[in-house]
Amino acid sequence: MRKNLVKERLRAGECVYGTSLEECLDPEMPALLRASGLDFFFVDTEHSAADYAQIRALCRVAISEKIVPLVRVPQNEPALITRALDMGVMGVIVPRVHSRTEAEAALDVMKFPPLGHRGFGLHGIITDFGSDLAQTQIESANDETMAVLMIESGRGLDSVEEIAKVPGLDVLFIGPYDLTLSLGIIEQFDNPIFLGAVKRVVAACNSAGIAAGMQSGNMELLMKGRDMGVRFMMYSSDTGVLQRGYTEAVAMMKKHNSDK
Repeated sequence: MRKNLVKERLRAGECVYGTSLEECLDPEMPALLRASGLDFFFVDTEHSAADYAQIRALCRVAISEKIVPLVRVPQNEPALITRALDMGVMGVIVPRVHSRTEAEAALDVMKFPPLGHRGFGLHGIITDFGSDLAQTQIESANDETMAVLMIESGRGLDSVEEIAKVPGLDVLFIGPYDLTLSLGIIEQFDNPIFLGAVKRVVAACNSAGIAAGMQSGNMELLMKGRDMGVRFMMYSSDTGVLQRGYTEAVAMMKKHNSDK
């Protein structure tokens, strides 16, 4: 398996920058994202209609372009996690993790023995059709595959210190909307309750030697998260960036026309 540069940089204490793909699933997208300076992207199968063939095509280009491809699965189910990994992604984002037991279950299917119970099925998209021994391939996959679990509920927050300690975990990813919804303060990102939750997740991650993550189309919120210690940073999504860019451009054109 190729070197996971995002995982390497996080281990070194650095920040990494990414986004999500929901509708723009053409294989050219990884090249565009890399040219824009991003380090990684994730295909969001929780909230979009991406299929496995599209994921594999995106991964092939991503590997060539040296941008790290991830997938967010719809739920914490073994078949969904292993199927995504077999398509060539370099890590999996698991939503709605509420307890250490659920976290351990997710990690168990992401890792090969002796670290877990993932079934062997490394095809050419992962091995580049190389002929390394199976043991070498397994060790490489265990080392390079990223495990990202989402903290987006009050239950998950209550267990965050224990979740963060699960062996093999790389990132705890804060879902701002779902977390504030669970806490009864939907979209109140300046609320002390939410800010306290972010601080708690970051502290748990720092104590466990892993990274905290956050995604938002609100740059002010992202920068606030960065100031609080978030290092796995995701700006908006493909459709979010497109709509924002076109909305701003149309407003500028209309204003220019009215000023004449």
